[in-house]
Amino acid sequence: LICLTGWVGCIPLPPLLAFGTGAGHGAAGIVLSYAIFGLILVVPAKWTWRLPVCCALLAVAYATPSGESQRCAIASAAGLCVCIGMCTAGPYRESWGPWPWFFDLISKRLDGRTYFPGSHLRGALDQIAPGRVLYSVHPHGIFTAGWTWNMFWNSSFHEAAGRIGFLLDANLRNNSPLFRLFLDWYEAPTRWAGAATKDVMKRSMERGETLALLPGGFQEACICARGRDRVYIKKRAGFIKYCLQYGYRIVPAYSFGESDTYSTFSSLLGFRLWLASYNIPGVLFSGFPLCPILPYTGVSLLTYIGPPIILPTIEEPTSADVDKWHAVYMEQLQALFERHKAEAGRPEATLELW
Repeated sequence: LICLTGWVGCIPLPPLLAFGTGAGHGAAGIVLSYAIFGLILVVPAKWTWRLPVCCALLAVAYATPSGESQRCAIASAAGLCVCIGMCTAGPYRESWGPWPWFFDLISKRLDGRTYFPGSHLRGALDQIAPGRVLYSVHPHGIFTAGWTWNMFWNSSFHEAAGRIGFLLDANLRNNSPLFRLFLDWYEAPTRWAGAATKDVMKRSMERGETLALLPGGFQEACICARGRDRVYIKKRAGFIKYCLQYGYRIVPAYSFGESDTYSTFSSLLGFRLWLASYNIPGVLFSGFPLCPILPYTGVSLLTYIGPPIILPTIEEPTSADVDKWHAVYMEQLQALFERHKAEAGRPEATLELW
């Protein structure tokens, strides 16, 4: 629940606080506060640029007619400034972490894996090794439960893989106040969490760091359906190109049970995929009846990793090179699924490649 709150809880909070900042002035004030708040999307994420935005928001709140509405406006503006500050690099720091106690709290003291009756990393574990390796993980699901508990919070996996970077959606990583704080605290000598951007990925590969990626992204979340095994991969070949350029091995990974963690809304798929193309997760879901944001109980999460796919190093790969190795990757992912589906309790399952 702590992790899900960090991810989802902060999404509606800043817009609500912006509304409260200008509501005392009526519709014009609300529009103004939203316009000022929107500046943080275009200015650099540094205090020298964002401090004037915070001052403007506080000025709008202070100008509210005195009384209860003014106090609410000032409280909203102050809260919004705190959210902005949590997403902003300060003059003497680039992050809020690390904080080892937080990792121990989630992975050991609370041990979120125990929410599920079985949560394990399996497969070619004897072939996990440090170096130029990209772990390509499917499916995304709604909240990436398999990736989260079997890899992201799995210290044994980190130690075997060497220092590993988990690449996440850039807006989620950098612009979600509480989630950014969590990910800054998460960092340690054996792990880090970064934005899944071209620049971050290329810089990391230049250093030869081990990486983990969810190539299906929000599109794969959109096609998630309970009882179906689906991956969004046919239009995802960029990571193949980078692995060819930097001489990386690719290790496919698949989490059985991911699609069963939530019931999902399946209509309007075309529209929802269009939203996902703009990094807006167009998903509607429901899980545990008493708290639908939590996944269903009774679901086992079994993440299987395959043997590494050895790619050649090609400094300037052609489209034909990328297409060839992309096809090999899809074949190996399919083979991984078929090899382990019976052991995972889904002997009749079929993997759908979208």
